[in-house]
Amino acid sequence: MTIASALENLNNAILDLQLADHNTYERPVKKVAAALHAPELKAANKRLRDNVDFEDFIKNSNRGGSMVGSSQLKWPLETEHELGLILQIIEKAGNDPSWLLSFTHQWFYDGNKIIAGVRKFTKSILIPFARDYKTFITNISATGESEGKISETLSVPDRLEQNKIPILYISKQVLQLIEEFRERVRGDNKLSPDDRDAALEALETLHELTCEANKMSEIPPEDLIENEDVQSWPWRFKSAIEENLQTVIDPMNLANAAVPTGLILGFGALGALIAGPAGFGAGSLLGHLITGQLKPGTAAKEIEKGWVDDN
Repeated sequence: MTIASALENLNNAILDLQLADHNTYERPVKKVAAALHAPELKAANKRLRDNVDFEDFIKNSNRGGSMVGSSQLKWPLETEHELGLILQIIEKAGNDPSWLLSFTHQWFYDGNKIIAGVRKFTKSILIPFARDYKTFITNISATGESEGKISETLSVPDRLEQNKIPILYISKQVLQLIEEFRERVRGDNKLSPDDRDAALEALETLHELTCEANKMSEIPPEDLIENEDVQSWPWRFKSAIEENLQTVIDPMNLANAAVPTGLILGFGALGALIAGPAGFGAGSLLGHLITGQLKPGTAAKEIEKGWVDDN
């Protein structure tokens, strides 16, 4: 699904909700939430959601007195904050459509018919939201944050959940390539004992991180957020690079062991799937360093530049 198709689905679902009654409103409510749950919108939604606190928003709003319909929400002036709050309302409604009935009956009261509150909410909040949300996404793209760029802000748990199958597949391939290259290094008589040990140690570090990535891809989504090993993987990946830059590896000698391009690409792809674009750059640079295609000094500068620019 593209961002354009997700936005079209959002508009269509809101149109369906406008025409719904008490017996049919649940389906379009869930469709509105589903449209916003598209992977292409996940990072943008996280940016909106992280800027606001829904509970504080409700707490600081005017619940009114004893008069029915006197409750009034205190919306923020900032458009992104408003979008973030509406997004959370939509997500709550998607999980429990009946919650929306109670919420709109209190805050969007429009007569005794309970569905009237949903219709008022749709007209006064959801329709403007669809317009402003599209503008928000368009502005991100206009400033250079394309669909791929938007995804850079995904957290590690988000990336693991979104890229579970590719991570599982690529990590297995990388483990196989590491083992094959280990055998090449062990059997290369042109390598000095020190160079061989340094190369094998570097490969062992990557082997451990790759095994960890493989296992992380199988962790249930609800357990990813609080898992410290998951959260720290990108930084341990970075640390592994920095440590291996300090090993004594002779590029000319290692070049004789063979140049497994698949290993370089595998490191890069695995880093990108879990740590984002900087992960690809760091992973592929480490692969080049281990296989002797890049001098340590050059690699150090490139890796440092990539991580500084990305963070």
